[in-house]
Order: sequence, then structure tokens, then C-alpha cells
Amino acid sequence: MSSLTCPDQASVKQDTSLLNLLNHFMLQGLGEILMLSQRDHKIFLGKMYCKNGKYFIRDEGYLAGINADSLLPCWGNGILGAICGKADAPWNCLTFCGLELCDLKVDLSKTRHLGLVAAENQYGDHLIDFMGSVYQGFQLMLDNHFLPIILLTQIHLKSGETGLAVTDLRAAPLSLATILTVNNAVSEFINKHLKVGVDDMQVNPEQFDIMFHEYLSKVNR
Repeated sequence: MSSLTCPDQASVKQDTSLLNLLNHFMLQGLGEILMLSQRDHKIFLGKMYCKNGKYFIRDEGYLAGINADSLLPCWGNGILGAICGKADAPWNCLTFCGLELCDLKVDLSKTRHLGLVAAENQYGDHLIDFMGSVYQGFQLMLDNHFLPIILLTQIHLKSGETGLAVTDLRAAPLSLATILTVNNAVSEFINKHLKVGVDDMQVNPEQFDIMFHEYLSKVNR
């Protein structure tokens, strides 16, 4: 279990900007998303929770036995963008913003970043300048073979907000078994929120009957 701040209360008060950010983001579902933290040469990958006014990451054991230094690329070339809380967003969750929307100096000509520029989904949304719900953003990354994990690194957006970095865990030299295990955990979290039922479609019964009849007509041709 890793404290996000130094164990003494004074150090918690010093980083009020991060605490305020976490307080806000936790209300929008941050506690459901896997986060990566490094402390005292140890790596912690798990979900965040709050106890007695302090935030912690409960390690899930995904990276047990892995050298902390091997994860360093996640804080460098692995950055994919940032999550933030946009007050005017039409979705009731955190927002993911692609790398081009972040106030970072990044050389997009590098081999790794060329793949980032090319990444898109079936709707024509590009990862590099994507802005949408964190669930849709994470799905876009998974579809393009990135493995999104949140860091405790603050990133400023060009629009003025401050967010937390999203990195690609695949940037680190991890075993295929580890990658698959974490990928399944992230996919499960995303699928839970992107799954849409009939009751969520805002379609009245008559419209649904028509749509379902048309679907059956096409299938039975």
C-alpha cells in the first residue's frame, strides 16, 4: 500500500494543488481506474482510495517482482495525454485529452510517437487530439494496442485546466503475461461503462419495435 504523499501530515498540506485535484477527480470516478506510483524504489499499481483525509494506492500485485527502474519509460515517452475534469463536458465522468491538447514539448517525429499520431478509431477520432469521456478515450487507446494507466504527474492543458498524466504501460519492458493481465483489468473497467442497454438508448417502445423488425428483416434475408 503506497501513500501518495509523505507520511507526515505537513507534507500533505504542502501539495494542496494535487490534493484538490484528487478530491475533484475522485468525485468523477478516479477511484475506479488503475494508477501507477513509484516510491522508495518500489512500484505500486492499483486503485486509489481515501482514508482519514489521505489518499493511498492499494497495490494489486500486477507488477510484483519487477524492478522499479524498468518502469521509468512510463514517465517519459510513454505519456499519451491527460485526464481532467471539464465542467462543461456533456459526459458525467472524467475527460481524456490527447497529447496534442497538452502543454508539453513532445517530438512527434520520434518512432514511438508516429504510432500515436496514426492511432484512430472506427469513427475517425484520432488519439493525438482526442477529447472525450475517459471511457471512450481509454477504449481508443486499447483498440490501438496502448495500455492506459494514470500517473500522479500533473499536466497542464492548453485550454487552461490541470490534469493527471495518462501513460502507456507497454512503454516498459514487461512480460506478455503481465501486459495481458493488466490489459484485461483495464478492459473490464471500460466495458462496464461503455455497455449500453435498451433502457439507456432513449428510444420509445414503438421506435424500438421498428428498429428491431428492420434488424430481423436484414438478418433473415
